[in-house]
Amino acid sequence: MKIRQSNTRRLSKKRLLYGTAALLSALCIGSWLSLFFPFPELDAFMKRDWSTRVYDRGGNLIQILALEDGIRREFTAYESMPPDAVRIFLAAEDKDFFSHRGIDVAAIARAAYQNISSGKRVSGASTVTMQLARLVVPAKRRTFFAKLREARNALRIERCLSKQGILELYLNSLPFGFQTEGLTSAARNFFALPLSELTAEQLCCLAVIPRRPAGYNPLEHPEACAEKAAALYRSVFMQESEAQDGQQDTPLTNRLLQAARTARRFEYPFGMPHYIEYLVRRYKAGDFHRQPEVPQGGTQPQPTDSSEIAQDSSLTQKNSQLQTAHRSVSAFPKAAPQALPPDWYLTADSALSAQAELLLCAQLKNNPQARVHNGAILVIENATGNILAWVGSNSYFDDESNGKIDGVTALNQSGSSSKPFLYALALEQGWKPSDILPDIPIRFGKEEAYIPRNFNNRFNGPVRLRVALASSLNIPAVYLLNELGIETYLRTLEELGFQSIDTEDSDVKLSLALGSVPVPLYELVRAFSVFPRDGVLLPLRSFTDGSTADGFSVPKQVFSADTARLICSILSDSAARAKGFGFSSPLNTPFPSIFKTGTANQFQSLIALASSSAFTVGIWMGNFAGNTVIGKTGSSAPASIARNLLVLLHSQPFTDGLPVPAKNFAEPEHWRRESVCALSGMPAGPACHNTVQEYLPSAFAAFNEHNRYNGQRGYNSFGTSNRLNAPNRHGTYKRETGEYDQAGGECSWHQIQNGHLVTVYPEEYRRWFSNITRHGTIGQPSNALTVIRPTDGSRFVSNARYQGIGVPIEITGGTEDTVHISYDGRAPITLNRPFSGSLPLEKGEHRLIVRCGDDEVSVAFTVE
Repeated sequence: MKIRQSNTRRLSKKRLLYGTAALLSALCIGSWLSLFFPFPELDAFMKRDWSTRVYDRGGNLIQILALEDGIRREFTAYESMPPDAVRIFLAAEDKDFFSHRGIDVAAIARAAYQNISSGKRVSGASTVTMQLARLVVPAKRRTFFAKLREARNALRIERCLSKQGILELYLNSLPFGFQTEGLTSAARNFFALPLSELTAEQLCCLAVIPRRPAGYNPLEHPEACAEKAAALYRSVFMQESEAQDGQQDTPLTNRLLQAARTARRFEYPFGMPHYIEYLVRRYKAGDFHRQPEVPQGGTQPQPTDSSEIAQDSSLTQKNSQLQTAHRSVSAFPKAAPQALPPDWYLTADSALSAQAELLLCAQLKNNPQARVHNGAILVIENATGNILAWVGSNSYFDDESNGKIDGVTALNQSGSSSKPFLYALALEQGWKPSDILPDIPIRFGKEEAYIPRNFNNRFNGPVRLRVALASSLNIPAVYLLNELGIETYLRTLEELGFQSIDTEDSDVKLSLALGSVPVPLYELVRAFSVFPRDGVLLPLRSFTDGSTADGFSVPKQVFSADTARLICSILSDSAARAKGFGFSSPLNTPFPSIFKTGTANQFQSLIALASSSAFTVGIWMGNFAGNTVIGKTGSSAPASIARNLLVLLHSQPFTDGLPVPAKNFAEPEHWRRESVCALSGMPAGPACHNTVQEYLPSAFAAFNEHNRYNGQRGYNSFGTSNRLNAPNRHGTYKRETGEYDQAGGECSWHQIQNGHLVTVYPEEYRRWFSNITRHGTIGQPSNALTVIRPTDGSRFVSNARYQGIGVPIEITGGTEDTVHISYDGRAPITLNRPFSGSLPLEKGEHRLIVRCGDDEVSVAFTVE
């Protein structure tokens, strides 16, 4: 029995021994196999953000980005690190780094012997790789098992990275305390120098800081730092015998102390803060694109889908290319979000941005009575789309005026500054600079009436399209949008890159013509720059490597070259803008330039856009809190800044060290200058005493520039032309001969009657004509019978305001001088020309039937 029990015990011990051995073997095998498993913690560690160094176009450091926790951690590639820096830090931390595979067995044995002999911890055995493993997977507590995990992770790192890769990651991540990580940031933080400029003595002082950051900080404890650094210097740069003989080397210690005392705090630059915050947001959102390189000299990139298509291409190919050219900006794919890179090289000029900010602050200071407390500036280069200056507010630190808000990207009403885009659309659809637009009281809308007014509360009667845009008249712009259609204009704005406008919004009204929809200054400047660029929309480039934080990356032809050139001609015409701004204006420059200003509704913000052949400038002034500006219009303060910036840009050295000359804007190729009547816009006749030179379309333009717009061309009630391909005041284009016949197209507004010159206005201007004493007369009606008020389907609300007025009636046209009005089947009312009056204000649905000779029209309206 005893023998059997003894055998049983022996068998149990063997089983326990074998089981333990099997378990240890399994653990060893498992640990070995785990070395080949994915290491997600290391992947995440390597994808961390770096403190990006931001340089302007001249290589000037303008910011070093702090990370979210305030830490500065710059990156320097291993190849760019000074050899002495690598040598010193390896001597301080792991002199056998290149001879082990992550764990130094000899160092572990030596450290164990020293610690046991002294009875306390006097030496460690952590290699550089183990220290890096501790950074990658931090341990909650320093225990034996944590040390084992650290060693295993060190082996995993050695398997994943090369020795140089490990050293690069370690030296760029090593903590120095004081919110500083990495050798490069430490050099800047403790010595205010780039890493490449540190001496060997300074590097030794730097290398001892990680051991005890509070005790060896050279800024506060230079003596302790120098003493420790001297021992390190001896071990690196002196022979063993020299190091032993020089234990008390006073000159070396003094030299290290002198190096430690050169430590000084680095003042981190903080230039262009709004712009850099914008770039960081866009980069992290993946909104970055690479654009084809553009030479800095100004060679203009061509749109990949230009409207200039070979004549032998098929119609299908043309349509396909045009559709591609007009794709929405938002249709281009975004890049994947990624960590910030070590360095950014911007196209911006920090000195120019500083000058722009000074101009803004001076303007705000000189106009304290205007109650304007903030502003923003954006400057771009036309040929490349490079952003040159970005000022988000007058001061980033002006918390009282919300200075941290970026006025370049903030949404504000554009006011009249967006009118050029509407007029460009009109030119694309066959209108001409000489066409007449009505500047008279007009009621738009049916259920909701909209009656726009000019900023000076005056009515100018018939005005040429050129004058209406240059003088920024409101009523002609609203009339034009009503003719073109809101949806058509919204599509054009979308093609121009206005991503902030909801093109599907059914609530957009005719006030869109006056810039009632909020848009950022960024989008305004980008869109305005198409005019000096022959109608090509470029993404705005932020980086010298061709990258852009814009919403798209491919140039697009939005308007024809001739349309863009006509807009430049109009906006640079000081005579045409005199009606609205006078001849003495801040919009005049010593070189060709175009300007457009705008004032938001209720004077909440002011905007000025300006371009020369080479540059485009956008200025916004106002208050982020929405406070009303007092007594200033868009043509004053911001326009002065825009003008001064354009003059500055063309007077100071640029890319090649020379000022950029301002060139004349190109002439439209398919238009020619002819003498037209300044009043009617028709080709001047012998009775026209006031004529101007204006662009009229050539025969080629009639066929090639506008052949996509078909239909009848005639004149509506205000003398404005609606289509191109039909008889009109400028003549008729004959498709079969290719000739443009102007016979019989002379001005009919100026006539010789009984030997006297008489000005005959169209009948539709009768009310405007009769308001004050004017020279001339009203001509006979030449258009169809039309009920101006009330419009069909309109709705009135009965209240005290209308009780004494009633429903207004206004009728134009007709072949006779009397009309008969039937109101809800009652006895007809007879009116003599001019046909105006009122009807009783009675609640309910009503119908009005108007007869003039053989003509009859009817409208229905409601009173609530």
